[in-house]
Amino acid sequence: MSASAPEPLCLTIVHFPDGWRILANKERWGRFKYRVDAEEAAIRLARKAQEAGGQVTIWVQDLSGRLEGISAA
Repeated sequence: MSASAPEPLCLTIVHFPDGWRILANKERWGRFKYRVDAEEAAIRLARKAQEAGGQVTIWVQDLSGRLEGISAA
């Protein structure tokens, strides 16, 4: 039996009325006053997942509501 690779992780940073949140695996994670703080937290999560061999994408909501990708590198 071979070990399977972790499932790809998608982190999405979105704006809520009370601040910024990270959505991952159908859950909301954290509450951040500033977008940059949510981005930094998502990058930390992504790096941990990458160290464990996982693939990660990070999306962040821009001012118009569209999602744009950012790098965890």
